Amino acid sequence: MAFISVDVEASGPLPGFFDLLSIGAVAVEVADRAIRIAEGGFYVEIAPLHGRADPAAMRVNRLDLTRLAREGVPLPLAARRFADWTRSVSTDGPPVFVGYCANFDWAFVNDLFFRAEIDNPFGYKALDLRSMALGALDLPWEELRQERMLPLLGLTPLADAEAHHALADARHQAAMFKALTECAWRRSGRLAAC
Repeated sequence: MAFISVDVEASGPLPGFFDLLSIGAVAVEVADRAIRIAEGGFYVEIAPLHGRADPAAMRVNRLDLTRLAREGVPLPLAARRFADWTRSVSTDGPPVFVGYCANFDWAFVNDLFFRAEIDNPFGYKALDLRSMALGALDLPWEELRQERMLPLLGLTPLADAEAHHALADARHQAAMFKALTECAWRRSGRLAAC
């Protein structure tokens, strides 16, 4: 089964009002007791439709709306490329959308496909890593922030220069998904303890 770690960068917090500016995605293959994070991935920067921007969001994503207006891929073409890539890496059934704060990322991706009149290959479901960690790490919800979770999973935060680049974040999330899945397997007895 193909799990796809997806991260987006947007010009603000609300799809349809603010713009989806970039998408990064990495396929993660889960079979039997093995998890493999695929090489490469998918990345696209999208030309803004609305041009509305929350200054705080733009400071985080460090993208330039003027440059994206000139060089970004038009939304319908970006949607088609992402749908085609997603289907190409999920040949054994529907893909599972995986994200950290998946509700945010999935909403922007769903809006992308809706506007482009393309069926969302992920459907209406997403796997949220923070929710997954609630069961796998047995920590209270308020402690399930990346700075607390990453050391428990044997992972380090992304460097500031890499953070909030959609493909780098998607790859980092894929590593979190792998570590959380293996943790859950150990707790259930499917894998030997570390």
